[in-house]
Amino acid sequence: MNPKPAIGFIGLGLMGQAMASNLLKAGFNLHLHTRTAASAAQLLKQGATWHATPGHLAASLPGAIIIVCVTDSKALQAVVTDQHGLLKQLAPDTLVIDMGTSRYDLTQELATQINKAAAHYLDAPVSGGQKGAIEANLSVMVGGTATQLNRAMPVLQAMATNITHVGPQGCGQIAKTANQMIVGTSVAIVAEALHLAQQAGADPSRVRDALSGGFADSKILQVHGQRMVDHTFTPGARATTQLKDMQQASLLASQQGVTLPLLERSTEQWQAMVDSGQGELDQAGYLAWVEKLNA
Repeated sequence: MNPKPAIGFIGLGLMGQAMASNLLKAGFNLHLHTRTAASAAQLLKQGATWHATPGHLAASLPGAIIIVCVTDSKALQAVVTDQHGLLKQLAPDTLVIDMGTSRYDLTQELATQINKAAAHYLDAPVSGGQKGAIEANLSVMVGGTATQLNRAMPVLQAMATNITHVGPQGCGQIAKTANQMIVGTSVAIVAEALHLAQQAGADPSRVRDALSGGFADSKILQVHGQRMVDHTFTPGARATTQLKDMQQASLLASQQGVTLPLLERSTEQWQAMVDSGQGELDQAGYLAWVEKLNA
């Protein structure tokens, strides 16, 4: 049996740590870049190799698959285009996969630059949160060519169970934008509904149970609603990240000339939560912000 190939992975945040760990468990020869080697310590003990810069990683993996899973669009752009970024060292036929949630316009820009280097690009953001990353059952929304997706499929299957080719370059990020709009507005209304129920004299846990299975049921109600009932706001995904995603959705709407009143209002509410000093809480911590408003 041929050994599995070397894979590059850049970014070891809440999601990236678990995703990289699952690649190691699947038998891939994993090469990492993070800002400090210390953040990769556990993975290095398991056999991964650390590189000081994205460019050094790319130079060490000519023609390989390199996954980028960083916090935001600014970080992605730096990883690809900075002085010691990927672009200066990309060998032909290298496949770069952005698995973060990034701006649509930046996706198109970076894909163009990477394609000019005779390399390839997929935008493949994920959904499922830290729990999905740990359990390797993420959903992946892919934009790019079918040829490159087929090439990447064994790697993606080590981290995800639902992999959808949405369309050409950028369509993965468009789908993720839709996902985050729905998540952001849904988390907010579940929090407000459970808070209202409690203030009116009902047990929010019983209300959540009563809604399960009906038209108001959702994964948000089940997962985030349970966190709200338990008041467990340790971040699986931070409110600051949700705000960033809502702002990116608002930017895309503006670029497309579309007016979306609910998105605008919801973005304002997430901004207010972050401004209140609660941005490091889990998304479900929106409930804590609502409680603070009504204290």
